[in-house]
Amino acid sequence: MIKRIALASLAVVGLSSAALAADMRMPVKAPPPMPAPIFTWTGFYIGGFVGGAFADKDAVSTEPQACAGAACVFLFTQPGGIVSNNAYDLDSSFIGGGTVGYNWQMPGSQWVIGIEGEVGYMDLNGSVRDINAAPPPALAGFDSTKMGELYGVIAGRLGFTWDRVLIYGKGGVAFVEKSYTYAASVPPQTAILSRDDTQVTWAAGGGIEWAVTNNWSIKGEYLYIDTKEDYDGAGVGVGGFINGAALVNRHSDPGIHTGKFGVNYRF
Repeated sequence: MIKRIALASLAVVGLSSAALAADMRMPVKAPPPMPAPIFTWTGFYIGGFVGGAFADKDAVSTEPQACAGAACVFLFTQPGGIVSNNAYDLDSSFIGGGTVGYNWQMPGSQWVIGIEGEVGYMDLNGSVRDINAAPPPALAGFDSTKMGELYGVIAGRLGFTWDRVLIYGKGGVAFVEKSYTYAASVPPQTAILSRDDTQVTWAAGGGIEWAVTNNWSIKGEYLYIDTKEDYDGAGVGVGGFINGAALVNRHSDPGIHTGKFGVNYRF
C-alpha cells in the first residue's frame, strides 16, 4: 500500500514539473502601454508680463475760469473772447507687472473659462505750454497729465483651445491712478488747478497662449483700458481780481491701448 502511494506522489510531482517547464517555455506578454495623459488647461496659474502702452488720442484742457455765483470770468481767451483749448500728446510708456488666475476647461470640450487678476505699472504723461500764456520771459502756464503709475484689472476670460494653443478674449473692471495739473501766472494773478483720482472703469481685449510644457506657457495679449473721462480741474486763485476765487476748467483724458508679452506657470 505504501509503495503505491509513493509511486502516485512521484507521478503527481513529475506532471507538475512538466507543466511548470512548459509554462516557462511560453512567451510572456508585456502589459498594454498606458495611454498618454490628455492635456488640459484647468488649474491655477501665476505669471508676469512686459510690453507697451499708448494713448488713443490727445489730452485736452480748456482755459481756466473764475466763478463767483453764476458769473464766470475767463482768465485767458483767444481774440474775440473765444475760450481756447490745449490739446497735447501723452508719451507712450513701458508696461509691466504680474497676473494670477484660474482656468477651467470643460471635460470633453475645447472651451476654457477663467478669471484673472492683473497688477502693473505704466506711466503715460505729457505737458504743454498754455496756448495763451504770456510770452517769455514772463511766467508761462502749463497743462500736465499723468495716467499711472499703478493700475489693476480683474477680468473674466473665455477661450477656445486646440490642444496646447488657446485663443481667448477677456473683459472686466480696471483701476487706474490719474492726475492733472494746470499752473499759470499772469502777474499779479496765479492759478493752480489740479485733480488726483483713481478711476474705476472697464477694460477688454484678447490674446493667444501656447503651453510650451504641461506647466509653462507663453502669451501675447492686447488690452484696451477705457480711461476716457471729462472732469473739472479745481483750485483757488491768488492775486488780482481772482484772489480767493474758486477756479475751474474742463479737462479730457484719452483711453489707453496696451500690448503685452507674458509667461505663465500653471500648478
